Amino acid sequence: MHFTKMSGSGNDFIFIDNRSGAIGNGSAPALARSLCRHRVSVGADGIVLLSDPPAGSPVSYRWRYINADGSDGELCGNASMCSARFALRHGLAGAHHSFLTDSGVIEAWADASSDLVTIAMPDTSGSGEPVALEVRDRELVATPITVGVPHCVIQVDDADRFGDGPEFEAIGREIRHHPAFAPAGTNVNVISPLENHVWRMRTYERGVERETLACGTGVVACSVVLAKGGLTTPPVSVKVSGGNILQAMFATHEHGASDVRLSGSATFVYDANLDPEALV
Repeated sequence: MHFTKMSGSGNDFIFIDNRSGAIGNGSAPALARSLCRHRVSVGADGIVLLSDPPAGSPVSYRWRYINADGSDGELCGNASMCSARFALRHGLAGAHHSFLTDSGVIEAWADASSDLVTIAMPDTSGSGEPVALEVRDRELVATPITVGVPHCVIQVDDADRFGDGPEFEAIGREIRHHPAFAPAGTNVNVISPLENHVWRMRTYERGVERETLACGTGVVACSVVLAKGGLTTPPVSVKVSGGNILQAMFATHEHGASDVRLSGSATFVYDANLDPEALV
């Protein structure tokens, strides 16, 4: 099986052109769990399968994202940006195209001369009522919001000093499974201000079940919550744990945000053929 490894600002993905239908819908979750294992297989935050669009549809392809734990992700911002460059390089679509996800149609603009990509994302819902949480002797306030997938946003003084890796993951895991966000669970983002109107974000990702180096939908979630709270205005620049800065543009209104655009980088890592031993 041929695949391409890509990185979206530190989120790493395994891309597979599945227009042949070789990977069945039922076998894809187990494949994702096997391939995404770090150190013993390819290792990734998730896999992306691109297949033919529905008959008569104007989109270029159908997109399916599967988390490292085998669960389907309705949307992933960085995987979507990577998809735009993958489709352009492999002839599935032009630089400007659209594709179908479980969260709806995503429009994408890939820069043929660089790694920059912009995607138009579904409108966000209005943020929910803040939830007071007591987690590991900390009193936190989490604001829920849906950006294709569920998120909560926690404003802190310093995201980098909020906790070391194990502490952050323990907090994230407890909030991700908190009854307040049942039954679907939630992605967990902490956000704090940096200099020059840039914000710093760390994310515990549902489905990956650990802290990741980036989260595109998390950037949008945090940006909209901050803007609705009067703390910033779009475009909002957010530095993620991989060191990249992503930018969110949107229009806020009473019921959430519309005309949402997310811009960031999507890079190719390598192309390879999978050895069957990687699936053991």
